[in-house]
Amino acid sequence: MRALLLGGAAAIDRAVALLCRVVVVATGLLLLGVLSANVIARYALGMGGFSWAQEIPEQAFPWFIAAGVVLAAQSGAHIAVDILPRALPERGRQLLIVIVNALVVASYTWLALLALEVAEIAKLQQSTILRIPGSYGYWAMAMLAALTALTAATIALRVALLGSGAAPEAAPEDAVT
Repeated sequence: MRALLLGGAAAIDRAVALLCRVVVVATGLLLLGVLSANVIARYALGMGGFSWAQEIPEQAFPWFIAAGVVLAAQSGAHIAVDILPRALPERGRQLLIVIVNALVVASYTWLALLALEVAEIAKLQQSTILRIPGSYGYWAMAMLAALTALTAATIALRVALLGSGAAPEAAPEDAVT
């Protein structure tokens, strides 16, 4: 049963990471392409740029950031204060990590539901030129919250079954000291 749970958690983590990497690459390329085309239009062609070029980054950037935040959470590269966990004995550290991740699951699930509610309201607003619904950014927030909750659940499961050493740790060069 333990191996099945750990295998399921690993499969979920791989799927979430793949989705987020695809979103980061796709939105990054979109942002780069639109901004580059606008610079070329503005300076090389002398036409002042595209009137719609501002709206695309406004819609794509939240997705770029949301996917990056989830990837950071998966790898332990998010901002964290780890003085207390490091001061506790192994069993206390394990319990603290599981409790904190359970709180993250609960709060981020609630945030995802709230973001979906706000998205429903914001869909009535549209961008000026492309008429893109205002709900897209809130859908990105809902994705960020739901996938972070899922990530916290898999972390809590791994730590509960394997100990605090199963918690993700950022690479030493990425750590803030």
